Amino acid sequence: MEPMAQRTAFLYPGQGTLPREVIPAPADFETLYGRAAEAGLSLREWIVEGDTERLTRTDAAQPAIFLDSVVRTAVLKAAGVVPEAVAGHSLGEYPALVAAGVLSADAALRLVLRRGALMCGIPGGMAAVVRLDLEAVRALCREVGPEVHVANHNGPTQVVVSGSDVGLEALAKAVASRGGQTLPLRVSGPFHSPFMRPAEDALAPEIARTPFAAPRVPIVSSVSGAAEHDTARLRALLATQITSCVRWVDVLRALGGLGITLAVEVGPGNVLTNLGRRATERIRFVTYKEAVDGALCG
Repeated sequence: MEPMAQRTAFLYPGQGTLPREVIPAPADFETLYGRAAEAGLSLREWIVEGDTERLTRTDAAQPAIFLDSVVRTAVLKAAGVVPEAVAGHSLGEYPALVAAGVLSADAALRLVLRRGALMCGIPGGMAAVVRLDLEAVRALCREVGPEVHVANHNGPTQVVVSGSDVGLEALAKAVASRGGQTLPLRVSGPFHSPFMRPAEDALAPEIARTPFAAPRVPIVSSVSGAAEHDTARLRALLATQITSCVRWVDVLRALGGLGITLAVEVGPGNVLTNLGRRATERIRFVTYKEAVDGALCG
């Protein structure tokens, strides 16, 4: 009996994974960095200089991570590594849509530049809750009230919450009383919660005006937690993404349902790789560095 063919997915990280180097890329990507510079973001220079103070700002972090992701995708594809499905964690859905052929890199960058700017300045924050499962955290959020919301379901016992400073403080006490722990995240707002509604409402018309093409490979949406193929539905899901919970556990389950056996984290870090390895043994997870170093044949 012949072994089952390897089926590969590309996974794209969100805002927490900043690039530390500029990956060499085809000349046409220079125009993308130039477009960011026209918006006042000298991303190439800031990455080379290691200017983390500027790069960690939401308006700079999002396009920097997006550009890093699309360049890494081009490098992998040039090496003959192509995905049979894609998924992205929050911001990562934008390079995933580019990889699947739904958005052009230029159109996606315009949206990401606007998205990052809109998500700045909304008060509040985020925290990871560990050692408690999703239902326990949901119950505690209901107990604290509308000042906190589940934002990411990253693993069986890793849930991220968003909320006001007062709400997050109250939740931390409630979590500790149940034997869990909260870890504040270095982000500038309560992402993936109703607090982000003004940013979502402002971005939605721009998403509506942006051309979408039919995906060449399935996209597993972090909003629905399912494989999506319909262009209109992809547009609608992206329009509600900023306030929607990131259903990463469901994303991994859906990738397994598609027969994916290998997932490459197309970014500079290993956050999604580690989440995947802890969540399922059905898929082999590798970092970008492991992929380019030849780990795909193992």
